[in-house]
Amino acid sequence: MASGGTCDEFGFSIDEDLVDAFRQHSLKMAEKRLEMRDQWRVLIDELKQKSQVVDQATSQQERMTLAGEKTREARRILRGPIPNGVPAEFRPFVWPLLCGVEKARASRGEHVFPALLQRSEGTERNQELELDLDRTFPGHPLLDKESAYGSEGVASLHRVLNSYALYNPAVGYCQSMNFIVGILLIMDTQEEDAFWMISHISDSVLPNHFAPPMLGAQVDTKLFGILMRRHLPPLAAHLDAIGLDPGMVCGQWFLCIFCNRMPCETVCRVWDVVFCKGPQAIFQVALGIFKLCETNLLACEDMGQAIHLLRAFESSLFDADALIECAMLQFGTIGDVAKMREELLPSVRKDYQEHRKRMEAYRMQENLKKGKDMLRSGLGKLSDLGQGIGGALGTLSTEVKAKADNGELLKEAKAKSSGWFSSASSLFSSIASTSQQVPLEVGEQER
Repeated sequence: MASGGTCDEFGFSIDEDLVDAFRQHSLKMAEKRLEMRDQWRVLIDELKQKSQVVDQATSQQERMTLAGEKTREARRILRGPIPNGVPAEFRPFVWPLLCGVEKARASRGEHVFPALLQRSEGTERNQELELDLDRTFPGHPLLDKESAYGSEGVASLHRVLNSYALYNPAVGYCQSMNFIVGILLIMDTQEEDAFWMISHISDSVLPNHFAPPMLGAQVDTKLFGILMRRHLPPLAAHLDAIGLDPGMVCGQWFLCIFCNRMPCETVCRVWDVVFCKGPQAIFQVALGIFKLCETNLLACEDMGQAIHLLRAFESSLFDADALIECAMLQFGTIGDVAKMREELLPSVRKDYQEHRKRMEAYRMQENLKKGKDMLRSGLGKLSDLGQGIGGALGTLSTEVKAKADNGELLKEAKAKSSGWFSSASSLFSSIASTSQQVPLEVGEQER
């Protein structure tokens, strides 16, 4: 996302070939957004009045109970207006409310995030996270170190993610979490709220997606394949015929909840629904994308063409109304996602364990093969060395036999013996003369 050019209201640049479509849609939505703001002000006032009741709680248990009730009530009240979108200025209040941030803070302790911040500012830093900070929406003014506010934005991103990695070491940090938290901060969510929201997303919206071996991601791609065959059978059959597994596309959508390629406002509209209605909305939106692309996808003759079509559609998806309407109306009864996830998890875990066994067996075979190759190579070298020694000994034997036949060997032996005796005689003479020159010790002299 390069700086300059046309940007949306959140600071993201718009590709040149999409500027006209973006401007037309913005003009179309301007009047509707003004009307929505007036309606939402009334809703926000009502919700804030309920928040005051929680603030009056006298115990932790009472605060937890009231906070939970407030979140459930907010989801009930907003279930109708949410599909039309939450105005951007109200999202820093509405999103944490829908995600149960206040209940999490009450149940786990007000001190948790401040204590984690102290550790995060110290030496306990996640190295993988450090590498991803500059890769999070590069060029965005809030997260670009070269911009006026970029350094503080990157520092804020680090504080939230590193704190979560310390808070939940079983998950730690996983790529794509940086994009989720990046959007939260761009929406002006407070750091502590963003921290509890990424915890909620990891635990409830995308369970087992970020912790190795990421079985939740495999469960969801498998579940989405089932839903495609159930709700869009002709399209599912065609994609299978051209070799495109929908999981190849939707896996990335799920891991970052669509924020990797979609226009920011559309992403936020999707998140409005997901935070209010739960993870089933993720599958409904994914099905909606395939449905809106169905006619064009059925005309694709190969996998590459279909993937390119989906990517291009996703990048130009400014009309969030069309997407949300399709997702909610045509796929409103996809079933209990939590239950389906639970049913699929054992088979996915079994497949993963069998895959690990196959990989371990393969590695063992490869190591054994390498060991045999090394042994074979060593034996070959040893054989060559033996042949060389044998040849040398054969040559030496021939030379010795020849010298023995003509008497030269005996002459050499006599000459060497004479030299040895001469050297020994000289050595003994030297020792004798030296011993006469060495004085005796005191005790020896007296004796």
